[in-house]
Amino acid sequence: MKAKWKLCIFIFLTLIIFCLFFIFLKPFIILQAGEAGVVFNIINGVEKRILRSGTNFLIPGIEKVYIYKTQIQSYTAEGDELDKGKNQEKSIEALTKDGQKVKVDVSILFKIDENNLWKLHKDIGPNYLEKIIVPYLRTEVRNILSMYSAISIYSSESTTVGRQEIQNQMLEKLRQSLKDYYIIIDSVLLRKISFSDSFVDAMEKKQIEQQKAETLIISVEAERKATLIKAKANAEALTIIGQVINQYPSIINYIYVEKLSPNVQTIVTNQPTILNLPKISNSIQ
Repeated sequence: MKAKWKLCIFIFLTLIIFCLFFIFLKPFIILQAGEAGVVFNIINGVEKRILRSGTNFLIPGIEKVYIYKTQIQSYTAEGDELDKGKNQEKSIEALTKDGQKVKVDVSILFKIDENNLWKLHKDIGPNYLEKIIVPYLRTEVRNILSMYSAISIYSSESTTVGRQEIQNQMLEKLRQSLKDYYIIIDSVLLRKISFSDSFVDAMEKKQIEQQKAETLIISVEAERKATLIKAKANAEALTIIGQVINQYPSIINYIYVEKLSPNVQTIVTNQPTILNLPKISNSIQ
């Protein structure tokens, strides 16, 4: 009987110790979907194994886990306010090829290279956004915009092709720069490029003058075409008249009479003469 009680007490104490072990020492960790973990061992340092979503066991007191997001994340540079809670900082200020100052609003979508997560943790650490992504984003945006003049950038803002070209260059450069830091850039979204008020006013005036010049060119071109059409019509008319005169030579007298004053009364004969009837009438009287 006593042996049974001792066995029960032993099992009970074992269960209590086991429960306390799991509650306080936590020899396991549960990672949610879109999370991965890096293990730091106080003896061996950063381990090369990567903890995936689900339940993962650890050695209490020896191993510590650093959790990273493996889902796509976003970072935005926009406006004049800083909001680290939303991964948002101020617009990126840059200079164009001709020295004009612009402000760029841009967003990027990125994720970490999960297969090299332990390298990211070892070489950079959890603050990879502030240490790597933000500086490289600002640098590449400034480098690319410095290749374009302000006028070409201003013009590209109104065309999908121009905006897409600048956006693609940013994407390519960032992918090349950040792949060595185990960060994958999914896409770059060029939201807005703002210019100084003086530059915008100058461009608007230039556009107005261009529109006026284009209107004038269109008007001159229309007048030129009308003149050509009229000249062509006159030439065709003269050709027809010439043909008629060749066929009926006496018609030349008729044309001549038509050109005289309507007060003059004339008779056209088949002789090379034109009779002025009022004059003859007066002479008879």
